[in-house]
Amino acid sequence: MAEETEELTADEVREIRQDYNFILTLAARDDTGSIREFWKDLRKVIKDSAGDRTVIQAFVDNELPRVEYFRDLYGFQAEAEIEAAQPEFEADVERAVDLKRQAINRLTEQYGIRLPEGQADILAREAWRSNWQENEIVNNLRPYLIETIEGEGDLTGLAGNFEVDLMNWSSRNGLSLSRQAVAKYISNMAMGTQSLDDVKDDLRRTYLTGMYPAWSEKIEQGFDPETLFEPYRDTAQRLLEVDDIGFDDPVMKRALQRVGSDGKPTQMPLYEFEQEIRKDPRWEFTDNAYDVYANVGTNLLRTFGFR
Repeated sequence: MAEETEELTADEVREIRQDYNFILTLAARDDTGSIREFWKDLRKVIKDSAGDRTVIQAFVDNELPRVEYFRDLYGFQAEAEIEAAQPEFEADVERAVDLKRQAINRLTEQYGIRLPEGQADILAREAWRSNWQENEIVNNLRPYLIETIEGEGDLTGLAGNFEVDLMNWSSRNGLSLSRQAVAKYISNMAMGTQSLDDVKDDLRRTYLTGMYPAWSEKIEQGFDPETLFEPYRDTAQRLLEVDDIGFDDPVMKRALQRVGSDGKPTQMPLYEFEQEIRKDPRWEFTDNAYDVYANVGTNLLRTFGFR
């Protein structure tokens, strides 16, 4: 039966925390790994026994002498080593935690991550306790990177750079992405699990081939709609006398998403696209239209001998 747990005073809690930190400090100095193994087993006993102090004390009395780190020391030698370390361990811990905090601050700035207030200190202590290396710190920062990308405000660091590259490419190719998709791709690029080229390939296969099925083979080969459709956009901008025709423009949509008589997607020839443009109401008000009408009128007068 688990012994009823008494409420601890603030001083007792502080003492337990100091002991906890001290054990972890010793573990960090232990090349054999035996203290870490003892500590892991002790935590399991505490959990499994629901805090039964008799069971816990019996485990400590039985297993502590078997810890390899202390095995070759006589009792007084072990006590002396522990006593000698006591005045220094708190300062050692704070120095070690501060180094982890500096690494976290450097990485959050590098990646453009915004952490909640006080979170850097919490992560620094966990990084010290678990002896996180830099790649492990980065992995544990990833959820905060995604939160930063999905949140409000301009992105900075690597996240900001990748956002600019991704959104510019998407815009040029007529692709609109959800914030969740943007967050996933930017975090992947920032963390190094995908390159920008990998993301582009994924977007071509996932979105662009479906948007432009008549061009899917070329798109899968790595061609961007921006490149494939440039002749159409140039023609539309020239005949309509504008410089801001996008892929979502009605006249462009009719060309790029054309369906043939057999019901299958098909590419529209440029000469046919020109005819399509001249049916657009905007064309009527261009200099191109006036020139055509003037030429038609002149030729008609010439036919009847007036010019």
